Amino acid sequence: MKRRDLLKFGLLSALAAGAGTGFLNIYKHHTGVKKIFEFPAPILRKISSPVDAIDDNIISLGQQMVATLRYYSLIGFFSKAFLSRGLAAPQVGISKRLIACGIYGEVKVLLNPEIVVRRGIYSGYESCVSLPDTERKIINRPVFIKVKYKGLDNRENELAATKEYAALLSHEIDHLNGILFIDHEHAGLDT
Repeated sequence: MKRRDLLKFGLLSALAAGAGTGFLNIYKHHTGVKKIFEFPAPILRKISSPVDAIDDNIISLGQQMVATLRYYSLIGFFSKAFLSRGLAAPQVGISKRLIACGIYGEVKVLLNPEIVVRRGIYSGYESCVSLPDTERKIINRPVFIKVKYKGLDNRENELAATKEYAALLSHEIDHLNGILFIDHEHAGLDT
């Protein structure tokens, strides 16, 4: 490549990066992206309160958590090649039993999620946006779970999940109980 072509490529790359950063900042401010609380923040160790009523505040929180999940998934993808797929309300400073997860290609908001069936053992790597400096670990989780929850539409639902989706839901529900993935024994070598 000629020097002139390299300079053009560098200038275009810088402009694209600046535009991407600008887009993310606009998205962050217009969608209500929330701050992620990091360990050892005390809220991460509290047992969350149930969501008693689905009002405008809870609906807004659910929407903000989805926006936050999407924002940090983009940031994580470009900075660490990691897509965060779940977020619990304590991670954004709210001690309520509410999670947002990317499950089977759809982002869902689950209120008062409760695992009602669990089977088998699945070992997989986990990390957490609230522990950004902690290496991912292999954690044992159920291979199959069924979760009972309410949606933002106030309907009772059940969701069956296997393998990595079961692990994801288990991880986020743990957050509601003040449990972090580092509290679990690992199944193999850390990486």
